[in-house]
Amino acid sequence: MAQSLIITLPPSNSGWSDDDVIRWMNSLPSDGELVHQLNACPPIQDVALSGGNEEEPFVPSRIILPVSSLALALLAGPLSLPPLGVAIFILIAARLSFRRAWEGLRDERRINVDALDALAVGIHSLEGFLIGPALMISMIEGGEAVRDATQRIAHSASSDLLAGLEADVRRVDDAGNETIVPSSELKSDDRAIFYPGDSIPCDGIVEKGEVSFDVVKLTGESVPRHAEAGDEVLAGFILLEGTMIMRITAVGCDTRIGQITALIDSAPVFDTRVGNVAARVANRFVLPTLALAGVSLLLSAGNLAQAASLLMFDLGTGLRVSVPTAIMAALTRAGSQGLLIRSGRALELLDEIDVVVFDKTGTLTKGHPSVVHFDVLDPSFAPETLMHLAASAEQGLNHPIAEAVVQYAALSEQHPATPDAWDYKVGRGVSAVIDGHSVLIGNSRLLREEGLTEPELAIRPDLDTATPVFLAVDGAIVGVFHAADTLRPDSHALVQELHRRGIQAHMLTGDIAPVAHAVAARLGLRPDEVHAEALPDQKAELVKAFKDQGKRVVFVGDGINDSAALAYADVSVSFASGSDLARETADIVLTNDRVSDLIAAQDLSRLTFKLIRENIGIVGVPNLTALLIGTFFPLGPITAVLINNGSSLVAAGNAMRTLRFRPSPLPEPQSCDLPAPLRASDLAKRLGTTHQRISSMRRRGGLHSWSRLQDPDGHSWRYCETTQIYHPLEIAEAVA
Repeated sequence: MAQSLIITLPPSNSGWSDDDVIRWMNSLPSDGELVHQLNACPPIQDVALSGGNEEEPFVPSRIILPVSSLALALLAGPLSLPPLGVAIFILIAARLSFRRAWEGLRDERRINVDALDALAVGIHSLEGFLIGPALMISMIEGGEAVRDATQRIAHSASSDLLAGLEADVRRVDDAGNETIVPSSELKSDDRAIFYPGDSIPCDGIVEKGEVSFDVVKLTGESVPRHAEAGDEVLAGFILLEGTMIMRITAVGCDTRIGQITALIDSAPVFDTRVGNVAARVANRFVLPTLALAGVSLLLSAGNLAQAASLLMFDLGTGLRVSVPTAIMAALTRAGSQGLLIRSGRALELLDEIDVVVFDKTGTLTKGHPSVVHFDVLDPSFAPETLMHLAASAEQGLNHPIAEAVVQYAALSEQHPATPDAWDYKVGRGVSAVIDGHSVLIGNSRLLREEGLTEPELAIRPDLDTATPVFLAVDGAIVGVFHAADTLRPDSHALVQELHRRGIQAHMLTGDIAPVAHAVAARLGLRPDEVHAEALPDQKAELVKAFKDQGKRVVFVGDGINDSAALAYADVSVSFASGSDLARETADIVLTNDRVSDLIAAQDLSRLTFKLIRENIGIVGVPNLTALLIGTFFPLGPITAVLINNGSSLVAAGNAMRTLRFRPSPLPEPQSCDLPAPLRASDLAKRLGTTHQRISSMRRRGGLHSWSRLQDPDGHSWRYCETTQIYHPLEIAEAVA
């Protein structure tokens, strides 16, 4: 029987802090131990979050008591309230400061800025100075409440990912009888039959049938994958065309998606708070402040109130208010600019990034093929006539390339006609009779089956990543559609801007190396910044490798196959149009679907933390000056509060300047007339020689000057040992 695990977290008003919850979660058994204890991979279960559907209160509960204590302190005189009672209420309102002070002593074994605040509040309250400590506590807890609002949203979407694989499956027995069962009941070596539109919930091998799959969400490939008997099928594929019988090889946690989920679950959990800038700076001045307060106590002949006033000149209050204010203003402004930034931590790290790793399909490219060029091979046919015939043959198919051909024809206002005869050949193309013409449209395999010879196409660097779709009419090949996943219009400018800022830009893709390097050449990426034929786990490994080198890594992706890498990156970025899991995993979602908005996010980060550094001065200078003056000359608690909190308000106002942020447009990318990288055989055709001659010149060290003389456009070429591809010299020199 399936076992369930229901985890109930305490409600928000239970007194548990965020750190308490994190420590409790870390105490749970690891994924492997949990699976071992349950003696099986558990099925999908709901995780019950107590109060999870409740809306956050408009006024955080943590500031209700401090604000109430301030109101009582202000009304104590007019209403003749007992000072001791108000003081006790203030001390109760300051309980969180006392608790943080105690935790600092217990866990860190040092006196932190919270201890300084707690000591000042305690002394002044018991001395009868009520307004100062009440105001101080209100501002401290108000800042803490704002900081809590910047917590990173937990991105544990593993259950949602696996839940998407829960489906009813038609299991087939040895006699050919079909039985509908839940996918969770499937076992290795079971056989199942799938029809067009089915989402595959398990890994397996095609036993019978010829089909095509939409695999973009899992592998990133925008062109459908053809499969026949003996080919591997992965959970998450969507069957587009054909019917197949598949033998199951892995289910549940053992599938490729299950392994991706395990990678996400094992990703490191980061602190959810904003960098603790206030604590880092303010804690450095705790001991000097205590020392000066002691000096003041001696010089003032034991005036405890005077000494306690100096304790209020800490930097913690101002920074606790101004830092979260800057973060919240930045997050608010980001939302209006099409940037959903889920945490202050992500905003902070954007200011320090060293490497940006992009998935190619759907990130640097649009994610779906379109016709980028149409060659007419027989001038006796008008282009419009050929597009009309092609669209008439391809209409109604849900194959992405067929849709691209139909859309391309529609741009010329060509309306498809109804074929007199029509036959679709899975993985090859279409044969039809249209307006009295025998029409074939498909790949080279279809041509060979019909006894036609594939034409020699001219080498064009701008079409080296395109898929040719041949059109034959009445037994002769008359046209070629070139379909490709085109670049996003802002990708090139983004890569150039990252390079200008000294940030490495790496491209990961499941495509083969020649296609990957051809795309990279158009983007201005260096050969060492291209990683082809990458599986999902390899993407995560690359991110971890960069982090092991001490680099700050941003990963940008939009598919299920990117989720593990997104989870491991310091900052993860996805698109509003990306997969559900990618959006939930990402720290930043580009809601306008413009990849170049990453630069706007970094500019906002730089402005925000520039203002935060300014606020350190705004808060530090008056407080430290008053601290030195107050050591030798008397300063009352009200004066101390006004100086301390006044500087806090000025810093908070300065922090609000992020609300005026406007992203600057990216400069136009410099035109790049360099040809795409080529393999030896393709370079030999370009240079009009043999690949043996090219290899000989390379070994003799004369390839650079010799290739410049042979190249029709005067380009020099260099061989890259890593990619085993020839690159234009200017690109290769950038690597060196």
